[in-house]
Amino acid sequence: MSGGGSGANAYWPGFVDALTNVVIAMIFVVVVLAISLSFAAQMMGKKLAEKYIQEHQAKQAQAPPARPPAPQPVLAESALVKTTRIAVAGNEAAASAAGGAVRQVRNTLQLDYAASAITLDAAAADRFKAAVAALGGSLAQRSVQIVASGAGMALNDNQRAAYLRVMAVRNTLLDLGVAPERITVRIDTTTEMPAPRLNVSFGNP
Repeated sequence: MSGGGSGANAYWPGFVDALTNVVIAMIFVVVVLAISLSFAAQMMGKKLAEKYIQEHQAKQAQAPPARPPAPQPVLAESALVKTTRIAVAGNEAAASAAGGAVRQVRNTLQLDYAASAITLDAAAADRFKAAVAALGGSLAQRSVQIVASGAGMALNDNQRAAYLRVMAVRNTLLDLGVAPERITVRIDTTTEMPAPRLNVSFGNP
């Protein structure tokens, strides 16, 4: 009985050896095939690249020579954007300092605030109104953008102060006849300025 049992299972070692050889042969074939495909892909890529380069060079040879860019016209000084700067001491300051002279305005006003100034003092308000009046035309048809900036604008207290400055200037513009829906305001928290300021830009009527 024992001899018959061992003889019945004698084929398994040979079967396992044959199966192992088949698996090894298949792995070898797969590896060779993968290497062949990789080399073939590289060769095809090189050929396509050479073809595209040749086509591009042929198109450049057929294209007419590029003309040099035309010289840009020089703008007259009157056409350039001018900025009027107005010093604002504020009613909060102990003494209202006299601001600088107001130059002829084109479309931008820059209000330079003292560190403690929030509202427009009387002198700054008069200069601001005179500069706006110098724009001419109908103020109701003009779009206005007010941008507040300054030092440490990431701090909430400085942002609240900037908002109060913006509202004071916005109310002055409303008193002068600018339509409220044409006024946009923005607190610039990304640009760091040495001192608080407002830029008031006027669009064309």
